[in-house]
Amino acid sequence: EDRHGRTIPVCRIFYVDDRGTRIEGDMFAVGSGSTYAIAILDEQENRYSLTTEEAVRLAVQAIRYATFRDGSSGGFINVYHISPGKEWKRVFRQDVASILEGSTSL
Repeated sequence: EDRHGRTIPVCRIFYVDDRGTRIEGDMFAVGSGSTYAIAILDEQENRYSLTTEEAVRLAVQAIRYATFRDGSSGGFINVYHISPGKEWKRVFRQDVASILEGSTSL
């Protein structure tokens, strides 16, 4: 079990820094807007029991929030789903410039 009393799943996630240090965790946000993204993720009390669709929406919301709050963030929003079968696929992609132009689907 992990620190939240949950059974540890087959999939694991790690953050690897520029020195090669590997840190295992249950969520990460990296970059200048990461504190803004983490704030959105931390507000979601049931984030460990979300469906895949709900989790993708939460990830997009966190990244959008960081993009609007941090002057150095921007570019593209890319969200990937990593399945227990060790497969991964992109499930969402959006040019941040399209948000500013009014396209905010999802």
